[in-house]
Amino acid sequence: MVAKFEKALLWVIETICLALLIALALSVIYSTTMRYLGSSPSWYDEIASVLLAWLTYFGATYALFLRQHMSFGGIVTALPKHAAMALALVSEFLVIGFFAVVAWYGNAVLVAAKWDSLLSIRWMTLDIVQSIIPLSAMLMIIGTFLTMPRALRNAAAGVDTEHAEIEQAIADAERENATASRKGQSK
Repeated sequence: MVAKFEKALLWVIETICLALLIALALSVIYSTTMRYLGSSPSWYDEIASVLLAWLTYFGATYALFLRQHMSFGGIVTALPKHAAMALALVSEFLVIGFFAVVAWYGNAVLVAAKWDSLLSIRWMTLDIVQSIIPLSAMLMIIGTFLTMPRALRNAAAGVDTEHAEIEQAIADAERENATASRKGQSK
């Protein structure tokens, strides 16, 4: 049940990232074309900035769900099992605490931001623009809770996922190289 929820939420985040990327690309193409034709849109700079910021926040959330963010897995795997588990657990709750603070103060900013708007699109208030901060912080908290069991299992087993992925990539490359060599010799 939890795995299905995690997978569904990850799909939603991935879809939002893709939609934001397409919207950003289309706005850049439109603006470039219009600028070339001598009629540059006034809204482009602000909208492109907002889309890029939102894409960055959702992309960071996506990376957190996949556990592809920066970490110090080598330190955890170098420790004895109980110390590794303790450090992993403390680091997980530090991450959750950090994003709780970001969500709290990000939400507090929205109260003040609702009285201001973008310069070129007056109806879009800054609370809409800045809402990505508490939203992504809450998604990151949820993502941390959903992926925490997997991270703790890896810490207990002494598995550093970065090194495991590197080793897997090397093994795949060696297998491909061996296959290509056999095909080259058979010709």
